[in-house]
Amino acid sequence: MIAAVPLLLLAAAKPVDKPRLSFVKDIVPIFTKSGCANSNCHGSIRGQNGFKLSLFGYEPELDYEAIVKAQDGRRINRADPAQSLILQKPTFSIPHGGGERFKIGSLEYNAILDWLRDGATYDSAGSPRLQTLRVTPEETILTGIGARRQLAVSGTYTDGSTEDLTRKVQYTANDESVVEVSPNGEIRTRRAGETAIMVRTLGKAVAARIAVVENPPMKNYPEAARNNFVDELVYSKLRRLNIVPSPLSSDEEFLRRVYLDTVGVLPTLEETRQFLDSADPRKRSQLIDRLLERPEYAELWATRFSDLFRVGLLDQGRKGGRLIYNWIRKSIAEDKPYNQFSTELMTASGNLFFNPTANFYYVTEFSEPENLATNISQVFLGVRLECARCHNHPWEKWTQDDFWGFAAFFGRMGIKDTYQNDESQVLLKAKGEVLHPKTKKPVAPKYLDGPGETEGLDEDIREKLAAWITSPNNPRFARAIMNRVVKHYLGRGLVEPVDDFRVTNPPSNEALLDALAQDFVRNGYSLRHSIRLILNSRVYQATSEPNETNRSDPINYSRYYVKRLMAEQLIDAISQVTGLPEKYRGYLPGTRAMSIPQGAPSYFLSTFGRMKAREVICERENQPDMAQAMHLISGETLHKKTTAKGGLLDQWLADAAISDEEIVRRLFVAALTRSPDAREMALALEPIRAKGERRQAFEDVLWAIFNSKEFLYNH
Repeated sequence: MIAAVPLLLLAAAKPVDKPRLSFVKDIVPIFTKSGCANSNCHGSIRGQNGFKLSLFGYEPELDYEAIVKAQDGRRINRADPAQSLILQKPTFSIPHGGGERFKIGSLEYNAILDWLRDGATYDSAGSPRLQTLRVTPEETILTGIGARRQLAVSGTYTDGSTEDLTRKVQYTANDESVVEVSPNGEIRTRRAGETAIMVRTLGKAVAARIAVVENPPMKNYPEAARNNFVDELVYSKLRRLNIVPSPLSSDEEFLRRVYLDTVGVLPTLEETRQFLDSADPRKRSQLIDRLLERPEYAELWATRFSDLFRVGLLDQGRKGGRLIYNWIRKSIAEDKPYNQFSTELMTASGNLFFNPTANFYYVTEFSEPENLATNISQVFLGVRLECARCHNHPWEKWTQDDFWGFAAFFGRMGIKDTYQNDESQVLLKAKGEVLHPKTKKPVAPKYLDGPGETEGLDEDIREKLAAWITSPNNPRFARAIMNRVVKHYLGRGLVEPVDDFRVTNPPSNEALLDALAQDFVRNGYSLRHSIRLILNSRVYQATSEPNETNRSDPINYSRYYVKRLMAEQLIDAISQVTGLPEKYRGYLPGTRAMSIPQGAPSYFLSTFGRMKAREVICERENQPDMAQAMHLISGETLHKKTTAKGGLLDQWLADAAISDEEIVRRLFVAALTRSPDAREMALALEPIRAKGERRQAFEDVLWAIFNSKEFLYNH
């Protein structure tokens, strides 16, 4: 008689059927996680060594074609799956330029091997696709060096199902000096600071923002005054990070700063005296109001927008650039709502010299639709679409279809370029279409992250696009311009670079950016309102001097961040201090550099960062270089300004009632908005009294001031 076998043992002995692996959900993510589908490997435009994968698995059907069918299916071995190239190369069983990507017997290896043994099939039609990706926590603060935290990632699919993807995604730290992240999403802190962890798979990307502090929260955290919501949102974050904001700036420091930032010039000796002598507790806010009404305020922002729009960089001359510069200046002076301002530019057409706004399109590479799509998305939305022109964006969700759908809004744009006269114009052609570079078929206009659009008979579809871009329901528009405003006044954008908004490059203070954008919209898209708000904040008015807690903080506005003077500010300041205006060909004597459109040639201005003809960047590089240093040390411009006769120095020297001490004081106040201290006065007077040539000694003092960091930087 055969002994009975327990049912439990029979059940345990019975093989359990494995669920069939999905190529899309289970196999494609392996190549992203392992780095094979990155832009520097097989995910690049041309792939590597004849093998090309879609970037981060965005197009799994193409990946299946490349793995299973391309080159007569040489990458898989159906008879002996373990001998497939798709397994042997990433395990480095045979030579592989990318090195070992995973090991034999690993989860990744076994998943691909099981899929091959199951027949290497593609998913059935209509099978679920990844719709959204989520990382938890989205934002966190870790205390202590060496602290650890596990990220969790989940995905939601088109059928409503969710899945834990923590071990299927790729993790990348934006700043590996702050934290390191393991292939499975465990964070380990390395130093105090902030960074973001990019999480990617199947063409989707999200980011987790990580802050690292060395010590637990302070028990007696000092409170700073809060003038408006800018202070509330900045200081609440600083408290969480154990960063103490710097004290309020002195009146001298604030005065020079706000003049340069707001009107681009230094205060005069009399303006400085009046402000410093005033005991009115409201004198800072009153000064801000006065400065925002001065014509120089409009000139400064006309220059900033000229950079952004590449104004005056016309091959046929400066006239068109001058016209649009004047149009921008007038719009800023009257505080034209920014949505209206932008709409007038985006819908512009006509003769370049009778309709100044038409020059906005003329400078954009003769209005090719793809160039217009790149320029307008970057300028008005802060989105860099350029990478999606040839392939899906490597750091963002934008696809090649998104790019060409956006470009299709400009299919009818054209240029009639006569070169010889004033008849050049931007026009809308009767017909026009944009062809997709892959399908070679016409593309229908489509909004970013939105629906498609149709163009009616005799309709300018750009009007619909402008309405969509400037709509209060489009958060990108207001956030993009507020980020640029913050960059100008606080020295750093909440998003950097300022025109690179993407989920994998989150703002340093999301709440502040949202609040500024919402306030901007509520107040009628008034730039002057938002600028006044920032200037009146204590954040803006803090000293640039660091303390022990904020010395290494470069992003949270715990102090005022010093910045180099713009080229125009620098030459105008030198001219003002010396009383010797610069001369520009074609302009009246005494014309300030800040009031001249970009087309005017000037070696000094181009050396110190003014945009050059046909330059494609929208933001200046404001880092010092050797050419600038040599220009300041021994350049012709500075030499002429310090030695030429007839300026303020000569006037003061000719007045016997003005002492040497008073002249030194005036030079310091004129250039630095402060009097010299006792040591500086003694150093300045020593060569003046020792040399036989009194004027030359004062020239040396002036040269030393102009070459000082205190003069060259706004602080």
